[in-house]
Amino acid sequence: MKKIILIGGLLYCIGGVNAQVILNLPQCREMALENSKQTAIARKQLEKAESEKKAYHAGYFPRLSITGMGFYNQEKYSYKLKGGYLPTYVPDENGTLQPNIVVNPSTGLPVEGADGKPVFKEYAFLPDIGIKVGMRGVYTVGVQLQQPVYMGGKVRTAHEMSKIGETMANENIRLSRSEVFAETDKAYWQLLGVEEQVKAAEAYRQALGELLKNVENARKVGMITGNDVLKVQVRYNEADLLVQKARNGLVLSQMNLCRIIGLDLQTDIAIQDSLSETILPGILTQSAKLTQRPDYNLLQEETVLKEKEIHLVQADFLPQIGVTAGYGYGGGLELNGERESKASFNALAYVEIPLFNWGEGRNKSKAARTEHEISRLNLEKSAQLMELEITSARFNIQDAQTRIKMAKNALLQAEENLRISNNQYKVGMESLTNLLEAQAQWQEAQSQWVEAKAALKMSETQYLKAIGRLAE
Repeated sequence: MKKIILIGGLLYCIGGVNAQVILNLPQCREMALENSKQTAIARKQLEKAESEKKAYHAGYFPRLSITGMGFYNQEKYSYKLKGGYLPTYVPDENGTLQPNIVVNPSTGLPVEGADGKPVFKEYAFLPDIGIKVGMRGVYTVGVQLQQPVYMGGKVRTAHEMSKIGETMANENIRLSRSEVFAETDKAYWQLLGVEEQVKAAEAYRQALGELLKNVENARKVGMITGNDVLKVQVRYNEADLLVQKARNGLVLSQMNLCRIIGLDLQTDIAIQDSLSETILPGILTQSAKLTQRPDYNLLQEETVLKEKEIHLVQADFLPQIGVTAGYGYGGGLELNGERESKASFNALAYVEIPLFNWGEGRNKSKAARTEHEISRLNLEKSAQLMELEITSARFNIQDAQTRIKMAKNALLQAEENLRISNNQYKVGMESLTNLLEAQAQWQEAQSQWVEAKAALKMSETQYLKAIGRLAE
């Protein structure tokens, strides 16, 4: 493709502004694809879909991250733990600690004090404890690993939706290609048709020019009147205007094709093809399944995507389970003038079970199911319209073939009628008016013949697009 554009550019540079670029239909299609912004957007959408699929696929794997925290507080905080007298305990014969209390020998019961509590034989004195805490430069660093175990099916559903999105992006590229090809083919065959119309108009004007010379010579020798010359002159002027309109249409058709394929609008284009009166062999016997159409596949995949969205919505209201593990190192905390730093391992498992959400989950699921049903109905409606379009495109080809036969027969009859009128006029057996009418009929038959051939080629393109085979 790039080679074609490069060669065309070289010819353009060597020959100057008016250099002629010779093209055929495959070249025009490829150039149109390169120039199409719609196709470029479709390719970017495919790149986006591929990236999203990879991103959602990563959700199956653990996430590894590095964490860190630093904290500085200028103030130092002092606390006091109040001391006092503490009761004592002594071991018994089994080694179990028992309260070291005073027992009344006569009763064998504990002696109680004024407060009603047992009196201990001995008390231990605990002095007040002072605590000073400093946080000038506390820090932690660590590595953390997070692994979702069960997220209500959200990870799996999201990954499946991303794969559907990739499929839709590929179908969108096919759809874009077919639309670009259809537009290019239409401009291409229109240009060929206008070229033949120009030739037919010029041939008609040339025939009238020769007739005008003959009648002027005849008037000079008194064989006809000036009124007959005026009749031919009027027809010649009309033919001259017809040629001018045809040539203007040719320029516009060339500019339109240049616009589509990305050339300068003033580029002179020469087309290698010619309009034929037949279609591609076997085109009407090709499979016409809807699944070949990219737009049908897009709608079908959209329906599947909407079904997946139901599961995605429901996943938000199902239990979620995950685990987290990490290893960290921290320090900087000062306690009573001493700093200490440590490394430690931590692990966490979490479970979240939604219980009540005021009907949010139920209503969101209902809305998602409704969207899926809308998408399904839209697919059914569009499928019927596509079937109708395919049938209509097939009938258009058949009508165009019938029109070809009729136009060809009409042209042959007009040519024969013109030949007879010319011969009879030369021997004085045909009036000038009849001859002019025969020439006009020939020109009209020639124009209809060209239009019929162009319509046949365009109906062929539309049928291939309707059955989804144009972009292949």
